[in-house]
This record gives sequence, C-alpha cells and structure tokens, in this order.
Amino acid sequence: MATRTRIEPRLKLGRRPRKWLLFVHVVSSVGWIGIEACLLTLGIVGVSSGDDAVTSGAYVIAGVLGGTFYFPVSMVALISGLLLGIGTKWGLLRYHWVLAKLVLTIALYLGGNLLVVPRFVAAGEAVANGDGPGDAQGLLISAMTAGLVLLLVATLLSVFTPGGRTPWFRKRTAS
Repeated sequence: MATRTRIEPRLKLGRRPRKWLLFVHVVSSVGWIGIEACLLTLGIVGVSSGDDAVTSGAYVIAGVLGGTFYFPVSMVALISGLLLGIGTKWGLLRYHWVLAKLVLTIALYLGGNLLVVPRFVAAGEAVANGDGPGDAQGLLISAMTAGLVLLLVATLLSVFTPGGRTPWFRKRTAS
C-alpha cells in the first residue's frame, strides 16, 4: 500500500519571516505588473500621438522608467519567489503551477532585462539626442503586451493553483 510521506522544505521559514517574504514578493510582483503596464501605455501613446513632442517624451520616459525600475523590481520578484519556493511546502518543482510560474518568471526576467529594456533605454537616449526611436515603437507595444499577459498568467496561477503535483514529486513521495 503506497502512502505519502511529508517532505519538509529545504529551508524552513518561520511564520513571520514567511509572511514578510510573501509581502515582498507580492509588492514586487505588483510593481512589475505596473511597470509593464506603464511601458505599454507609453508605447501606445508614442505610436498613436500625432504630436512629435508627445511621441518623443513617451520614448524618453519609457527608457528612463524601464532602465530605472525594471531590473530591481523583477530581480526582487524572482529572488523572493525562489526563496518562497525553497522555504515553503510548495517547493520549486513539486507542483505544476509553481513550476510554470518559475519558468514564466525566469523567461520574463531574462528576456526583459537582457533583450527588451536595453533597447528601450537606447531608444529613449536616441530620441533625447534628436534621433528617432528606431524599431522601439513596435517592440515597446508587443513586448510589453506579451510581458503583461505572462505576468497576469503567473498571478492567475498563484491565485487558483491549478494542476497537481509534478511527476518528480509523486515518485519521491510514494513509498
């Protein structure tokens, strides 16, 4: 007869540290969603405005906002999520929804910080120097739409926790 044994987290967080870490994770994740929404809005304003000053301002602000806040907020969300996974019963690989959130977060973190935001910063600097935004117009809208959707999917996964345990967890807990 197979019975399940309880596997303790590798790093056991007490109630109070876990609550503070959860608070940091939620605030940074909401901040990340807010940054994505702001950058998307600036991209839409930049494309749809007929006023060159408004268009230029949108790209300059997008470059400054993305360059200033995207990296630290996404890093805090990623690290706090990793610590919560390691320090709670959810684990990092035990449940499908946690694994999906981990994959989404890492992809967004790497894609945003290595590919997308540096181009926004460069486009903002180019516009500030009197040049055009280059290919940042379409990228600002498409990348931020995709990022916002993926962050909302990660939030949805956190709220509804769909799926079950991953095959790796089932194998380790069966006796």
